Amino acid sequence: MLSNCAACGKVFMKFSKPVCPDCASKELDTAKRIRDYLKQKEKRNAPLIQVSQDLDIPVRYIEYLIRQKYFDLARYPNLQYQCKNCDTLISSGEYCAACAETLRNHLLSVQKDKTKSDKQNDESHENFYRSRL
Repeated sequence: MLSNCAACGKVFMKFSKPVCPDCASKELDTAKRIRDYLKQKEKRNAPLIQVSQDLDIPVRYIEYLIRQKYFDLARYPNLQYQCKNCDTLISSGEYCAACAETLRNHLLSVQKDKTKSDKQNDESHENFYRSRL
């Protein structure tokens, strides 16, 4: 399927990633640069901000690479990024546990309200048709 690269906008044949082969290669090179940096014993526990500053790579791009599973976070515990909702540091997913639970509860309540509303609508339609008979 033809698609535009999410990074550079170039048209390419999309198989799995939303980026073209050139940008995918750049992703791999950047991830290798970060891994090489973190292999140094004194830099192994460097926080994400320091890695970003030392290598001149935007924090958001490093977060993207972490989410794409380029790094084993068990080996690099300080490569944490911010929750999309509350800015708490996390090492996997998009949201921290508290925000994920809040979102889950909100979705469940919306689902219950919809089910309740649908049930009331069905009952009102039944009464309408019964009165017509």
